[in-house]
Amino acid sequence: MRNLDIATLRSLQAVAEYGTVTRSAESLNMTQSALSMQMKRLEELFGRPMLTKAGRGVVLSDLALDLLGESRKLVALNDAILSRFTGVQPATRLRVGLTTDWLFTKVAQTVRAFRLDQPRVELVMNHARSKELRAQMKRGEHDVILTTEFDAPPGAIHLAKVDLAWFGAAGGEAWRQRPLPVADSAHCAYHPVGMAALDQAGIEWMQVASDGGSETWRVLAAADLGVTLLPRGISQPGLEVVDHGGTLPPLPPTWLNVYVADGPARHVAADFAGYLRRVVCEVAAAA
Repeated sequence: MRNLDIATLRSLQAVAEYGTVTRSAESLNMTQSALSMQMKRLEELFGRPMLTKAGRGVVLSDLALDLLGESRKLVALNDAILSRFTGVQPATRLRVGLTTDWLFTKVAQTVRAFRLDQPRVELVMNHARSKELRAQMKRGEHDVILTTEFDAPPGAIHLAKVDLAWFGAAGGEAWRQRPLPVADSAHCAYHPVGMAALDQAGIEWMQVASDGGSETWRVLAAADLGVTLLPRGISQPGLEVVDHGGTLPPLPPTWLNVYVADGPARHVAADFAGYLRRVVCEVAAAA
């Protein structure tokens, strides 16, 4: 009989979240060599590699990904048993902030999967622009946030890069107009980048809407009253990537980052970040 060690499974979850052995070890307050030894024990137990190098970091092997899903249930059950018979309640309230770009079906599916695996965790979901989310986390209002930015600042867990693209109404013609009608919020981080690209290309443009939330200008774009900017791979009803054949300027990639706050909910937040990593990688691959 061989038994799975809960601490080892927690280490596997940390590697899935952070993507590097060094940062995973730091998050668990252990040495890098100790975490590497735990991964080696899993490899000896299952006779298969757990990690594969990817750039400067590592990714989980196919076997490790399958093991990860089952290990979450075992770790959660372990914590539930300890809570019931010791009276010590784990952090059960997780405050999550998502940028409005990422409130789409796959994230909803991710939240559902997390809730099924962690039924004792109460999720409090909020959305805002990335800049606002970072400010809110600094004020202690979130335990974990997902942002879209143009770099990976200190403290950010970089998940993926996805190219920005010009989006317009399905089968629309607004992108052919000059001045180019732009259905985008002036407060959006993408706005100055997109407008600078238009200016550099010598394309005259005009603002269609400057007020209202993200839904306002997406509705205008879907109505073929203008074009907007979104990361590729993010499906929006009535919108599609404009096939402009090079008549509109290229756009830089956006970085998809996660921030996990220090605090009593850190380990639960880190676990949730692992779920986000999977869905973000799926979208990035599709893009």
